[in-house]
Amino acid sequence: MSGPIAESLARWLPVALANGLGLWLDAWLALLDRAAKPLAAALAVVLVCTAFEVWRPAEPGQGPRGRLRNLVHLFFFQTLGSAALALWVVYGPALAPSRHAPSPLVAVLLVAANLVALDFAYYWYHRAQHRFPALWAIHELHHSDAALNATTSFRTYWLEMLVQSIVVLTPSLLLFGDQGPVHGFGMLIGTYAFLVFSHCNVRLSLGPLALFVCGPQVHRIHHSRLPEHRDRNFAQYFPLLDRIFGTWHAPARDEFPPTGADGLASDAPFAAALARPFRIWAGRG
Repeated sequence: MSGPIAESLARWLPVALANGLGLWLDAWLALLDRAAKPLAAALAVVLVCTAFEVWRPAEPGQGPRGRLRNLVHLFFFQTLGSAALALWVVYGPALAPSRHAPSPLVAVLLVAANLVALDFAYYWYHRAQHRFPALWAIHELHHSDAALNATTSFRTYWLEMLVQSIVVLTPSLLLFGDQGPVHGFGMLIGTYAFLVFSHCNVRLSLGPLALFVCGPQVHRIHHSRLPEHRDRNFAQYFPLLDRIFGTWHAPARDEFPPTGADGLASDAPFAAALARPFRIWAGRG
């Protein structure tokens, strides 16, 4: 048994139960602590993006209410998702042993290769989410936002943290492991930058670069509620994957379709949103 919480629990509970519960609680708190600074940085980026969205919106008329709702969903995602992921940390396989820190140039190249590998795994997982009802049940919350903006990147169901960590991040950890602080910082900036930027409510066309960088116009097609855009543009970082695997839709210069998905309402009560996947799995959704 290790960790202060586990040691305290041992005084009140049977040893085996206290050990397991204590290790889980320690892992949960560690995950929350580790996420604090990255989340603060990401929220700062969202604040900047929101200023641009208010100034030059692709879709006018978006108010603060929807953005605030998305931030509450972020709270559920981070707290409940970290609790679920802590179980994997404690009882899952040990992965990614620390390696020596490479030079800054090598670290940058590793970040690029890591993002490609990550997006390849995510692409197929993302397609599965839209293909299989059991996975769609936890993914539809993200697509239910009818007012797509930078905060939509945080409108994610809490179980996504656990499932994506197992299915998407684990292969990346097996391939790259821990390559030092420069690599870790680059991955943090790269993943958050793509995530927030691609959901921004701004009219920004990247032209020929749209195949290589997932910008707001490209990802908006994926969130479109129009039938001609269904199952298109799954990649999170590099749309070239969509081109290779036949799911690419090149948006026209002024193509900014309405967003949202049938099913869960954009402003559904939080209790209903949290319970919906379990109701669907039980056949009562």
